[in-house]
Amino acid sequence: MAAGLGATALAHQMLTGSATPALLALDSERLGRLRALRAEPKFIDAPGALGAEERRRLEPLINELLDRLIAGLGDHPNEAWVLAQMEPTVEAFHLEDTEARERCLHYIDAMFRILGMPDDRGAFRKYMIFW
Repeated sequence: MAAGLGATALAHQMLTGSATPALLALDSERLGRLRALRAEPKFIDAPGALGAEERRRLEPLINELLDRLIAGLGDHPNEAWVLAQMEPTVEAFHLEDTEARERCLHYIDAMFRILGMPDDRGAFRKYMIFW
């Protein structure tokens, strides 16, 4: 799935010089925390059969994002690239019910904290997601 226009436009703006790309302070501790987040079971707090279905659909979505970040951050240690990687994931879950969407945003927020990013810089507004 291609990155959507919000994060892609932001990444383009940042990478073409119309804004300075914010570099991330990457180290083995931060990458280790991303790997630990990848390894942990997700959506385990969702109750019953609905929770099991939510986990079946959404856990791979979050894990695939983490896989992309872990694999590519060494070559692309900047916020614009991270947001472009997050875009297809956010697009995939933004129409979920409120509880599922909030659980997904919890993981996105955890990635922001690990990477030292304050928020999405408005990249996901078109999905009515605000930090």
